[in-house]
Amino acid sequence: MLISQRLSVTGVLLLSVLLPGVDGVLRAEVTTSFTEPEETIEVAGAETGVVSQVLVKQGQTVKAGTVLAILDNAVLEATLRAAETKAKSTAKIDLAQVDVQLKQRQKNKLSLVLADGHATTNEIEKAEAELAASEAQLRLSQEEAVLNQIEVEQIRAQIERRTIRSPVDGVVIRIRRRTGEFLSGSDPVVATVVRLDQLRVKFYISTEQAEKLQPGGECVVLTRGERLPARIDFLSPVTDADSSTVRLELLLPNAHQKMRSGISCQLETIRPMPAAQASTPR
Repeated sequence: MLISQRLSVTGVLLLSVLLPGVDGVLRAEVTTSFTEPEETIEVAGAETGVVSQVLVKQGQTVKAGTVLAILDNAVLEATLRAAETKAKSTAKIDLAQVDVQLKQRQKNKLSLVLADGHATTNEIEKAEAELAASEAQLRLSQEEAVLNQIEVEQIRAQIERRTIRSPVDGVVIRIRRRTGEFLSGSDPVVATVVRLDQLRVKFYISTEQAEKLQPGGECVVLTRGERLPARIDFLSPVTDADSSTVRLELLLPNAHQKMRSGISCQLETIRPMPAAQASTPR
């Protein structure tokens, strides 16, 4: 077995047991490993800067979206206030609308005068051009208002990128940055969050055992005298050539977090023994 596999496997024991209601002797292969969090996430910031607030403590339970820390945003917040003020202003649109109404009335009056023969075609054309220019200015003002709102959203997005949130429901097990420390691009991790509502257990089993299992199926895990059902989360499609083993990852339900991460457990895989071996005394 490879050293790189650690290995989560610490031994393989062959036991012979007689199960009630089953003919013949069955061999149970038990592999020992240790539970670990379903996920261990090094939560990193998307931006660099000085940490202005750390809002959680080690051991604190958090929900997905909980703010863990905030980088200094003083300049962005001032820029946001200015952008929001500009986006709320309707003065340019109001002015452009008044000008369009004025130019429209002038054109209408000239049209009536033209019908009586007291205005020239050039005057009408000039009025129409002025009206078109006013309408274009109104559209420009409306487009500018849209761009102002987009600018507000961009600044808010920049502030959000400097707000570091937990990506999952879990427990904070380590704080990597404190208030006043600099978060750099080379080391952007702020905190470590683990998911414990399920525990992951990794085993390395034989190809023969692996061929009897299916992803999404169930196995039995023995821990502290209890037999617990575990769902197969990953069954490697490849047998490691050096160790002749297949990596198997199981998930143990742990909704109330009664089971600790890091405790020893065993995987039990039962297969029938050949009749000749079953009759041989052990």
